[in-house]
Amino acid sequence: MAAVLGGAWAFAAPFEGDVLSAILMALVLALAGWLPFWRVVTRTPWAEPFALWRTWKREAPLPLWPYLQPGTPGAALHRALGQARAWWDAVGRGALAGPLSMATLALGVSVLAALVLGRDALMLTLALVAWTEIAVLWHEGQGDVGAAWAAGALAGLPWLLGASLGHSETLQPILSALALTLLMAFYAHPAPSAALGPLLGAGFLVWQGQFLAAGGVLLLALPGLLLLLQRPSTTTYRRAITLWLLAMILLMAWVL
Repeated sequence: MAAVLGGAWAFAAPFEGDVLSAILMALVLALAGWLPFWRVVTRTPWAEPFALWRTWKREAPLPLWPYLQPGTPGAALHRALGQARAWWDAVGRGALAGPLSMATLALGVSVLAALVLGRDALMLTLALVAWTEIAVLWHEGQGDVGAAWAAGALAGLPWLLGASLGHSETLQPILSALALTLLMAFYAHPAPSAALGPLLGAGFLVWQGQFLAAGGVLLLALPGLLLLLQRPSTTTYRRAITLWLLAMILLMAWVL
């Protein structure tokens, strides 16, 4: 939500008339569509049930097709469908029916809201779906995709969605979204490299001539970096830095 509002604040202000209604619809798209879709697809352990499919032999009875001959491609397809039906009944339904239903519903909400907003929102929705699928495939469906992929889905693309509601040039929103994505990707990872995120964000603001804001980003990042000295768990660290990340997003939106 903060990234959508930040992108709109930076590139679509003032919030009045059609812009305000578009922002409300963008929030619906992000919170009721994108976010549930991202969470259910990336947090579901797809690898576990599909690992059983690789060695699956049992078949479910299916109606015979007319003129089906043994040893033909049609017979092989019929056998594969029978195995898929047996696998789904024994394994897939219990593990994947719920996530698939939720993902389909979230995708439907995303597409409908994007159609109301227009072409840019629809293209960004397709980009989010592709980004999500690539993230899951990259991590082999283990149910965790890491901070870098999450930064693109939860910060970069929502920022671009908010920015698309205005009429500014294309390059500036893209560069700011990239800077915000890198900031979150590094800073949300509980390792010494977390310091690179605020440094890159501050460097972008310096490039834009916002020297005080760059210093503000570094100050807002300090509590999280100090927490790293205590070697917290990933969950504890990310929960602790959430408010500081939101403050950095809003600060960037304010000065841009």
